[in-house]
Amino acid sequence: MQAKLIDGKALAAQGKAVAAADTAALKAKGVTPCLAVILVGEDPASQVYVRGKAKDCHDCGIDSRVIRLPEETTQAELLK
Repeated sequence: MQAKLIDGKALAAQGKAVAAADTAALKAKGVTPCLAVILVGEDPASQVYVRGKAKDCHDCGIDSRVIRLPEETTQAELLK
């Protein structure tokens, strides 16, 4: 079996274009998609990941919200 080279950047751009078109269609119907993230604590890697998702959402016309909770947040408080 021969290996196939995949262009990740081109594939991601194609996916974002599809998401942007789908978002525009939803907005035309009065629906605004939104990604809400609950970030517990101050883990730097998690913060980078969430910022990346917020940028991706912005690029596609999707609203995004980040709810930040302190590291001491219990599971019960989180679920509440």
